[in-house]
Amino acid sequence: MNNTIDLTPAELEKLAEYLQKNIGIHLEAQKLLRFKRKIEEIFYRHKIENFSTFYHKLRFLNSEELIQDLTNAVTVNETYFWREHEQFELLSKEILPQFIKAHSLQTVRILVSPCSSGEELYSIMLSILDTPNLIEKLNIEMVGIDIDSTMIQKAKTGLYSKRSVDKLPKHLLEKYFKKVGTLYKIDRTLTDAAKFLQVNIFDDNLKSRLGEYDILFSRNMLIYFNAKDKQRCFETFWSLMKQDAKLFLGHADANNIDKKLFAPVKNGFHVFRKIA
Repeated sequence: MNNTIDLTPAELEKLAEYLQKNIGIHLEAQKLLRFKRKIEEIFYRHKIENFSTFYHKLRFLNSEELIQDLTNAVTVNETYFWREHEQFELLSKEILPQFIKAHSLQTVRILVSPCSSGEELYSIMLSILDTPNLIEKLNIEMVGIDIDSTMIQKAKTGLYSKRSVDKLPKHLLEKYFKKVGTLYKIDRTLTDAAKFLQVNIFDDNLKSRLGEYDILFSRNMLIYFNAKDKQRCFETFWSLMKQDAKLFLGHADANNIDKKLFAPVKNGFHVFRKIA
């Protein structure tokens, strides 16, 4: 079998349209060429000879395995521990203490979407653990969701490269990680406390599956959506958030915030509260 494929402009357009309509990922046709090698691997793994067969299995046979492989291939998962850590510190030092004053020992539910391979969710946990007298006053439920099944498995495993942990404060790395060869394994108490689910943010039954949250992190996901899907995503976030819940966004995502649904909490931090 030929291990290389040459997608025509028309085929790239067709694939881009499929991703947009069926998965919610907005990529211009030419940008799909960045994922050519990964798409070739899918053809080889599924013993597919040409684009026509590939598209037929996607569109008409609705092959779940093939759809997931394609989703994994075109999803960008660039992340690392302690990225934009100012938001973690704002959460731990200001927002959660305010929550304690208002709600006593009620459980705080935190959702990370997308969670990628877990670095952001675990960074939030580490920030909370590193804040004096905080964890003793909170019951915390951490949930991470991502469309990429490969990333979900990596998050559950909790094994990371030196590059991934390079920005972590030294005392946190030494306390909560164990060196395994050239990699770093996060402490089991953290992996056991986190829940990771393979989920598409545009699933119709998302709220019934996930419930509602006090804190929602979604950083650098909306940049992959068109205007219509960004609005749909904000409406989904709103429905998943409890009254007066807080939404943490990446700086690029915050530019498109729906001001009818969310109001800023603190200038410069890209944090918003739900408007009833």
